[in-house]
Amino acid sequence: MMPFGAGRRMCPGYALAMLHLEYFVANLVWNFKWEAAGEVDLTEKPEFTVVMKHPLEVKLSPRVKASSQ
Repeated sequence: MMPFGAGRRMCPGYALAMLHLEYFVANLVWNFKWEAAGEVDLTEKPEFTVVMKHPLEVKLSPRVKASSQ
C-alpha cells in the first residue's frame, strides 16, 4: 500500500506531510512523559503485514514546564 503513490505520479504533498508528521511526533515526545502501562510483550503475529500480538499500551502524563522567570 502506497498512500502517496510512487514515481512520476507521486503526491506533491508528500514532503509536507512528512514534515508535519515529524513535528507532530516530536511534540508528543517533548510534551508528555511516556511509561509502559504494564508488561511489554513484543511477540508478533503474521497477518497481511506483521503486527504485534498484543498492542503496546502506554501511560502519558503531561510534562511540567519550568517557569521562565
